[in-house]
Formats: sequence, C-alpha cells, structure tokens
Amino acid sequence: MKRLMYFSLFLILLLIACGGTAPAAKPADTVPPPATDTAVPTIPPPTTTDTPTPTDTPVPTITPTTGPIIVDDDFSTDSGRFQCDSCVVKDGALIMGPFTPVDSYKPFFALCSDCGVATNYKMSVDTWYADGRSDFGFGLLLREDSDAPIFLATSTWLVYNVFSFDTSVAGGRGWESLMGGWSEGGLRAGRGINNLEVIVRTADGKTQLSISINEKVRRTVDLPAGNGQVGLYVGTYHTSSAFDNFHFEELP
Repeated sequence: MKRLMYFSLFLILLLIACGGTAPAAKPADTVPPPATDTAVPTIPPPTTTDTPTPTDTPVPTITPTTGPIIVDDDFSTDSGRFQCDSCVVKDGALIMGPFTPVDSYKPFFALCSDCGVATNYKMSVDTWYADGRSDFGFGLLLREDSDAPIFLATSTWLVYNVFSFDTSVAGGRGWESLMGGWSEGGLRAGRGINNLEVIVRTADGKTQLSISINEKVRRTVDLPAGNGQVGLYVGTYHTSSAFDNFHFEELP
C-alpha cells in the first residue's frame, strides 16, 4: 500500500517537474474585419475653354500727303519726259527741230509729261537758237489748250512776246499777242543762252504772268483764266532750238 502511495507521489512530482500545468486553450483566431474599398476621389473633367481665334490686326490705311509737284531736268540723260517727233537729247541738252514741213503756222511743242495740269506754278529753262530760220520764236509753252495754247516766245532778234494761238483760224494764221507787241531788253543775241523764268498765279478769277529774263524782272501780263499742261515749244518747222536746266514747281 505504501508502495502505491509512493508511486503516485512520484508521478505527481514528475509532472510538476515537466511543466506543471496543462496548457491553456489555444486562443481563437481573430477574424480581421472585412476590408472596405477606399473610395476613389472623383476628379472633375477639365473645363474646356474655347481659345478665341486670333483676328488679323487691320493695317491702317496710309494716305500720302499730297505735296507740290517739282520737276527738274538737266538733260544729262533722256528721261523721256519731253516727247515730240523731232526731239532728241544730245550733249546735255534737248534739241527740238527742225520738223517735217507742214502747210500751217501751227507751233510745235513738247509737253512735260509729269508736270500735271498746272494752274499756279513757277517754270524756268535755259534756251538758245540752234539752227534754221532765226526769225521765228521759241521758248516756253505756258498752257496747252486744244483751242488756244499760250506761249512765251523769244527770238534771236532780241525781242520776246506772249502769244495765244487760235487753232480754229483758217490756214493756221491764229497768232495773237497778249502783251501788245514784241518787247525788247534783257536777251542775248545770236546763239547766246537766255534764262527764261515765269510765275503764273490765278486769284479771284484773274490770271497774271510774271516774266523774268536772265534774272531780271521784265514784264507782268494778264492771261485768260484757265489751266493746262506746260512744256517747251518751237514756233515753226524751219527752226531748231536747244533747251537745258528745265525746272517746274507747282505753287499753292
């Protein structure tokens, strides 16, 4: 009996030595809470902004300021400014004539192509007798008019005049002096070079011509009111004349 008691005691001690107490119950697995989807933030779509179509910047209209017409020609080259059937630029001058013979007293002239239709203006030229008959005038065309052109005529005979020419007169005998006859003074004889300068102004319906020969004021002449192209002239087909240093200036 003691032996059984001792054996039981031995088993108890042995159990104590090996760990003693019975293991605790395994804890139950902790169930994680179900995962929830993280809400994706809503990103609003970009607002479409219409880009304005660029418009062309209007180019300002440039209106050139109208200035006076000024023309200078020293005939060092043929600019083509003065045209006629027998006009040629030679040796730094414009030579007009001689012309083909005609049965008329009508003068021959060459218009200044870019002087415009002149009313108030200053015009000058150097001119001299070149060849042919010396008893006919040559000089400046003051106004081209289909009915009655007007001229400042000089002559190797040391006289000058202002003429209109009536183209309607039978036979071409339409010359009429606007200053009462030939005037003397200031001119150089023969082939001497003469500088002619005129100023034409119209005011209150009255047109006046001021004439200067070789830089000396000689005469003021009343002209019929009007306007027209200007240029150079020779009085007959027999005569040849030369011109140089032409100047035209439009006046207000």
